[in-house]
Amino acid sequence: MKSLCFRLLSLAAILIWALVQSHALAQTASTDKLADEFRAPPRQAYPETWFHLIGGNVDREALSTDLEAVAGAGISGIQLFHGKGRAWPGVEPQIQTLSPTWDSLISHVAGETDRLGLKFTMQNCPGWAMSGGPWITPDNAMRHLVTSRQDIAGGRQVSIDLEVPQPSNEDWRDYQDVAVLAFPTPANDTGTWIVPDAVQSSVNDEPWNELLTGNEVAVQIPVARDEPTWVDFTFANPITLRSIELPPIELMMKRFNFDPDATITISVSNDGGWKELITHVVPRGNWQDRQSDVPLVLAVPDAKSVRYRIAFHNRRPMELSQLRLSTAARLQDWRGQAGYALRSLERAAPPEQSAAAWIQQDSIVDLTDRVDSSGHLDWDAPAGGWTVVRFGHVNTGVENKPAPPEATGFECDKLSPAGAEQHFAGYIGRLSKSGGAADGGRLRGMLIDSWECYTQTWTPEMEREFVSRRGYSLRPWLPALAGWVVNDHRSSERFLRDWRATISDLIVDNYYGRLAELGRERGLQLSFETSVGDVSPGDILQYFKSADIPMCEVWQPNDPHDGGLETKPFAPTASAAHIYGKPRVAAEAFTSVPMNWREHPFALKNVADRSFALGVTHMVFHTYTHNPRDEVPGTSFGSAIGTPFLRGQTWWKHMPAFTDYLARCGFLLEQGQPVADVLWYLGDDVDHKPRQDSPFPSGYHFDYVNADVLLTRLSVKDGDIVNPEGTRWRVLWLPRDHCRRMTPDTLQKIKELLMAGGTVIGEAPDMNPSLSDGVEADLAFENLVNEHWGDAASGDRRIGSGRLIWGGSLEESLTERDVKPDVIGTLPERWCHRRVGNTDIYFVIGDRHQSLDANLHFRSRGTPEFWDPVDGSVTPISTFKTTDDGTTIPVQLPVAGSIFVVFRPQPTEAGVERIALNGDVLLDVNDRNRIDTAAKYPRYGVSRKKPIQPWVEPGPLTIQLTDGGQRMVAWNDGEYEIESRNGETSSVEVSGAETIPLQSNWSLSFPVGWDTPASIKLDRVGPWSEIRDSGVRHFSGTANYQTTVTLDDVNQDDRFLLDLGQVGSIAKVTVNGHTSAVLWTWPFRTDITDFVQQGENSVSVEVTNTWHNRLVYDATQSPDKRKTWTIAGPPKDSPLDFSGLGPNVQLRRGKDVTLPTAIR
Repeated sequence: MKSLCFRLLSLAAILIWALVQSHALAQTASTDKLADEFRAPPRQAYPETWFHLIGGNVDREALSTDLEAVAGAGISGIQLFHGKGRAWPGVEPQIQTLSPTWDSLISHVAGETDRLGLKFTMQNCPGWAMSGGPWITPDNAMRHLVTSRQDIAGGRQVSIDLEVPQPSNEDWRDYQDVAVLAFPTPANDTGTWIVPDAVQSSVNDEPWNELLTGNEVAVQIPVARDEPTWVDFTFANPITLRSIELPPIELMMKRFNFDPDATITISVSNDGGWKELITHVVPRGNWQDRQSDVPLVLAVPDAKSVRYRIAFHNRRPMELSQLRLSTAARLQDWRGQAGYALRSLERAAPPEQSAAAWIQQDSIVDLTDRVDSSGHLDWDAPAGGWTVVRFGHVNTGVENKPAPPEATGFECDKLSPAGAEQHFAGYIGRLSKSGGAADGGRLRGMLIDSWECYTQTWTPEMEREFVSRRGYSLRPWLPALAGWVVNDHRSSERFLRDWRATISDLIVDNYYGRLAELGRERGLQLSFETSVGDVSPGDILQYFKSADIPMCEVWQPNDPHDGGLETKPFAPTASAAHIYGKPRVAAEAFTSVPMNWREHPFALKNVADRSFALGVTHMVFHTYTHNPRDEVPGTSFGSAIGTPFLRGQTWWKHMPAFTDYLARCGFLLEQGQPVADVLWYLGDDVDHKPRQDSPFPSGYHFDYVNADVLLTRLSVKDGDIVNPEGTRWRVLWLPRDHCRRMTPDTLQKIKELLMAGGTVIGEAPDMNPSLSDGVEADLAFENLVNEHWGDAASGDRRIGSGRLIWGGSLEESLTERDVKPDVIGTLPERWCHRRVGNTDIYFVIGDRHQSLDANLHFRSRGTPEFWDPVDGSVTPISTFKTTDDGTTIPVQLPVAGSIFVVFRPQPTEAGVERIALNGDVLLDVNDRNRIDTAAKYPRYGVSRKKPIQPWVEPGPLTIQLTDGGQRMVAWNDGEYEIESRNGETSSVEVSGAETIPLQSNWSLSFPVGWDTPASIKLDRVGPWSEIRDSGVRHFSGTANYQTTVTLDDVNQDDRFLLDLGQVGSIAKVTVNGHTSAVLWTWPFRTDITDFVQQGENSVSVEVTNTWHNRLVYDATQSPDKRKTWTIAGPPKDSPLDFSGLGPNVQLRRGKDVTLPTAIR
């Protein structure tokens, strides 16, 4: 019996072992397949490009040539735009957009992309912003709520013609009435501005008096260094100042809209001293917050006096083009709260004001049915002073742009499905329908590019939509949409929150949602760029749920307005993709201002790498411009904006090396699931997006999450918060800045997550931000807060199977939850993490200013490998240390370098932990001080000029471990001391390594036709941009450096590396007739071991620079003598770019040695 039991147990053990081995083999096979596809990515992983037609400059034959060039460059598709532009010289005839000829050209593009295997996508309208055209009628255009006001004396029969709200005089405004309301005129609300009798300021030479009387002048407010800039107002009689009007944020902060870094203090003087009434934080705005009729309004507490002071505490220059003072009570920044502009909700305590200055809702009289169609009011008005407000809505007049004139029209209504339907039918629907120019499934995608059409605050069905979505009537709250305080400040704020939420819902459902439905009916894949929460108020994530491919923008950072993370953030788009289960995060890539023809792939690499590390997975170039003229370099987007991806580029033949790189990165970053520990809840207040430099613990990543996903897509599994696609987060975080106000629905969902075993970190909210469901909802809010948090200032409470932690920092709370950092040793913006089954994939990048040599600790364990996206190589890592909490790996990257660190699931142990050469440590996995010391990225851009990748001397060649740590290539002679994981130490003596300078005996040849000699001899190798001959110095294109190297001996243990040093900009290396490599990124080194021979060796280095230098030269020539053509090149006095080879070319001989058995 015992024998039988033993045999059965043995059989069970064998079966278990077999299952484990089978699983391990399956995991290995899966990772091997991943590696194969990484080396040769599928076509859909390759980048796409925007493809711009400009004005009437379109030619059928040239379209084919351009599209063939696109396909040949390793680009997988085009996204076609037609932008505005003047006629280019020699391009005839000029075609008219939307004409039959234009249709035939679009049909030609559709056919050619189909022939070439390119995915064909179109921007949803002419121009790039946003959704409009001549087919949009005024009644289906974007609309704003407008008002007019008339004060009357009551106690009599009133018969008056109400003023028509403005702007509405033009027929195209299509004015429509909404309602007419009357209410007792609030105290001191005269409807006029007050002007002080005297003004004094710390900057007295500014035109304060003219500004206060409404003249078109501007007052400059210098940066407040030690003391604030102040202005005092003196009145003849005491007044109660209740509101102040200032310019919109973009104008007032002189373009620093995203980070005003300013406060404004209002003080009063009654006894000779100053008493502070209130300090307002200047809210963050956006780049379109520049409309003078959408000023910033500051609410002021009551204090009657003849003297007031405004003090500006600003760390950036300010400009006041508007300054108005009023005794009327107005809501704090009511235009921002009402959705006329996107601004952050900088919540000061509600100002203490007399209730007589407010409107009581029960005093409002609805006079709508007493006004005829001409606007005439008949009303038996009760006694007292009354304010009658006529509410209407008008076409905003915003048009799609920048489109050819014949293709320009109104922007469609973004809050009504009728607007989306009329727009789709007028353009994409017309082209993609049966018999259309791009029918038969040839058009495969539709793009909605940037939101650049300001905001929208009304649609004909708004009142019905509001009550349907919020559960109460909009009408009695209409005065709050014109700034009046209804009932009290807090109640009005809560209504305005519901108002913004309604606008957001309508944009999500009726614009993005409806366009997505219409597109999918035609088989189109939908790409949406950043919009809501970028310019228009609303949920910054929810509209992406209707997209197949969420998109953001990747600029070459320059000026703060154009390139910074605040204006062009990654986190909202990447987060939306993660929480809604979208595998691809695309980016309009390498947009820039200005364009200078210095661009080349390596100059773009670190921009791409940073984007990948921040969540982007797919690049869409900005931009390839169609060029009918067959001249070089051609023109790109008017030569003012973007990166010129053109077939006329000097380096176009080398594009496949760059697109291979981007495809390998993109492919791997779209596999499996993203790994982030924290879900950052954005709250329920419909606020601006979080600052992109908000503090967050190092070593962790987060995703934003909104109410839509929290309420409908999240559950708990094994203690983690998960979405239906299987993405996991360890905790839900309620940051205080965004979660002071939460609805009872949100709190109920949080309770459900806690009961199911989730972890929530965050303090109790202060209030319910919404008026929906009234007192019942407020009571539910209070009960849930008391149930969860009680009165304790801090705590770690078990609720159901979960934990609610509050009172400490997020980092402390993560530690309490035993969530260890995912990566230690570098900055969070320099890595990202994905998981494919049991395989962990980390993408790690370096800095553009210095190389990386650091011991990075990863939370994952297994068998680590380096996967290099530059060449597709997969290399086992021989030096690492596995601990209970992860793996430490020495990571060395060149300037602007990148690498994937992939952990196969099968655990293994490293053979080597430390290597020293002649006592100097080369690698030591136990050195905790070996970290990434590069500085953080600038918060914003660096200068008005686009940065060029600087030359940084690469680090020295030391060693390479190969064959799983069994062998080592040593590039220097000496004694190598090698320490194993067990502490055993052995040494290896290396001799025969050498550095062979290749500085003399070079020739340099040029192609014919460029004012250069056919060939020149070089005493010393160096850049041609420093040669005295003008034609050579200004040459742009590909020149060939040639030399010979004699090797007296070539041994079996030799490894040869050609190190070119500095290269401007791309080098193709050929040795003895064999191509070794195309080097487009640092370090410019290539292993030529397989191609060298004993004796004489020929070396050829074809170097390609940019067009910049020749364009500088041609700028000095008359047009008939120029050899290049573009619309706008660099100025003639521009400094020349380094072009060619640097002076330090060398051949390195290394030794391939076998490591001692004890170490292996």
